[in-house]
Amino acid sequence: MTRTLARLSGNLRGVLWMTAAMASGVCVDVCAKLVAAEIPTAQILAMRAILTVVVFVVIVMCIGTRHVRTRRPMAHIARGVLWYGSLFCVFFALRQMSISEVNAYLFIEALLTVMLAVVFFGEKLTGRKIAATLLGLVGVWVMCVPKMNGFGVPLGIAAALVGAFCFSAQTLFAKIMVRTETNFSMLFWPQLIAVVIWLPVAIIMWKPAGFADWAFSGGAGFFAMSTNYMVLRAVRVADASVISPAAYTALPFSIAMDLIFFDMLPMPIVFVGAGLVVFAVTLLDFKGGVKPAIADADDAKSLTAKAPSAGDCTADARV
Repeated sequence: MTRTLARLSGNLRGVLWMTAAMASGVCVDVCAKLVAAEIPTAQILAMRAILTVVVFVVIVMCIGTRHVRTRRPMAHIARGVLWYGSLFCVFFALRQMSISEVNAYLFIEALLTVMLAVVFFGEKLTGRKIAATLLGLVGVWVMCVPKMNGFGVPLGIAAALVGAFCFSAQTLFAKIMVRTETNFSMLFWPQLIAVVIWLPVAIIMWKPAGFADWAFSGGAGFFAMSTNYMVLRAVRVADASVISPAAYTALPFSIAMDLIFFDMLPMPIVFVGAGLVVFAVTLLDFKGGVKPAIADADDAKSLTAKAPSAGDCTADARV
């Protein structure tokens, strides 16, 4: 199997890795949605973080601490807050909507990242970026209309959009931090920070959790780390502009999981709005993609700290 994959072109392998990552990312949503409804969202995050940290500590004991040493503790704290803030919003939204609906709203993340890069990194604001952003907002509005009460936006939709914004911000942090931080440290520290933040909150509202709830929370963590790994493999062997469209396979995977596990289907208008958002992202200029064929994780330090293009922003907010 490995030899067969090695014979494929780098771009094709990247597309396959990204497609697998999206399938894994949707499994995160399934696990989060299967946790008992009475378990608070903060408790789900705390449970997931505790289980993930235990696994990471075991790994660190085996490989040593050099992979988690950091020169930027404050950046890790900020990114951890944004990362798990995004997860809180997404998990909350999953309590209100189907997986496919939540993922459709999360597609706006790439456009938000581009606009944040303009504001914080001084990237040029082109007519194409403005048009893409406006079209993406129209797509979100189309999806929102059937659920709006006058001008009020339901909490689930608002949470999904705030989650997309938080993930966009942490993506920009990640693009800067890869210059000095290992990929392992960038996965490890947010989990530890999440325990510090969410465990005290969860204790206040803690509800009895059964074995299944812990198993699903652990499953969410496992699939999240798998998604991270596969996205990393994808961007190392293929151009970002090539693998970016594969990120939208999250929608059909989501629809399949909604049918299999929850007997749900999104409203048809969701496909129209999601299509507009996807088309908006394709309007963006995909220059400055990640260089392919980087040898190993520590070589990520050689990546440029340039703010990401839409094609770089294919990682899933759920991870």
